[in-house]
Amino acid sequence: MGKDKGVSTASAWESYLRQARWFGGKGLAASVTTIEPLPWYTAPGKWPAVRSEIATIVYADARVEHYQLLVAYQALGSAPAGLPVGRTTLADLGEVDYMDAPAYPPAMTALIGALLTVPPDGMDWLDTEPVDGGAAMRLFTGEQSNTTVLVGDTTLFKLFRKLEPGRNLDAEVLGALSGSGITPDLYGVLAAGGYDLAMFCQRVQGVTDGWLHATAACAAGTDISAECRRLGAELADLHHRLATAFGSAELPGTDLAAAMLRRFDAAAAQVGELEDYRQAAQLLFGSAGSGSLVTQRVHGDFHLGQVLYREADHSWVIIDFEGEPLKTLAERRELDTVWRDVAGLLRSLDYARSAHAEPDSHAAREWCAKASDAFLDGYAGQHRELQALLRAYELDKAVYEVVYEMRNRPDWAHIPWRAVQDEARRVSLNPPPPTDQEQ
Repeated sequence: MGKDKGVSTASAWESYLRQARWFGGKGLAASVTTIEPLPWYTAPGKWPAVRSEIATIVYADARVEHYQLLVAYQALGSAPAGLPVGRTTLADLGEVDYMDAPAYPPAMTALIGALLTVPPDGMDWLDTEPVDGGAAMRLFTGEQSNTTVLVGDTTLFKLFRKLEPGRNLDAEVLGALSGSGITPDLYGVLAAGGYDLAMFCQRVQGVTDGWLHATAACAAGTDISAECRRLGAELADLHHRLATAFGSAELPGTDLAAAMLRRFDAAAAQVGELEDYRQAAQLLFGSAGSGSLVTQRVHGDFHLGQVLYREADHSWVIIDFEGEPLKTLAERRELDTVWRDVAGLLRSLDYARSAHAEPDSHAAREWCAKASDAFLDGYAGQHRELQALLRAYELDKAVYEVVYEMRNRPDWAHIPWRAVQDEARRVSLNPPPPTDQEQ
């Protein structure tokens, strides 16, 4: 444990983590065992003082994770009411209040000013011109597994919370595709201690969050087939660019089926009710067949919250390439078939039905079906040979969603449960044929 940190500080951060949207261990028995401070970003004698601190989290099953706390310190009693996580005494600062820096705009102004003027080792700037250290700082409050601060109108500062050694996937992809127009441009990456800690990237203007666009349309009964067709075409473009930048490989279909069954086993171990659907999962996952499947880098967690709709020209911008938050970095870095992303967006459209006054009505289902068909047309046209494989990915995603929602948003769990149950009934009535051709 860092020399400035005592048990009370670890305990205070434990309580904070339990309610933090970005903490993946909510609902699990977990404790903060150590908090190791990194060097100060801000100059000595300046308030607020800001630094990154690495919290080690140990779970009851002995798993260990590391999370980044970006901590701001103020002289004791001078922090705004409601913000401090706790109080402590530091050797170089004396008695202080400490808080989560992204929630305190003066701390973000101090941090970004320091990174621009005296960048520490590990601050790799590609373009500082769009980054205005004196701009207004505002915490983005949307659903996410990291933390984003809006830096004026031009820039996003994205703080990576769950840390794993090596290059962050989001920073890696944005760096490879900067200038493409299909993703935001990357401005810089902050790294230390073998971890990517944060990145600065373009804040795309004149856009609407894809989830808000779709749910508003569903609630109003507005057809979004044209937008979904365009999104399918842009996802196909993205996949082409990713294959060009990172290469491709092949995977036996039997290996994919086995991986899906392992994920089902792990999910059922956490949510026992999934056992009732094991037979359907085995039949559908087995449909991956014995053929060879083309794999490549994919988005990995593609849904409506990961796309921005630009109404001016009806185009889309694709964001957030870190993959599914419950997976390890090694799992998220693995090559996969493009159908994982396709299935993710289809599952997201099913979620969007929740915005309808009667989500299970014929009208809501028809809205979802039309949007889904248009998206598939845009992505693959009439070339939809691997329907059984796509269905397998949809079930794999829905099973993942059951575990995620039961842990994080129990009130939403009925949505993936409905999908698992629907697919089980569909399999019992119409077992899928094996997929044995190449793709």
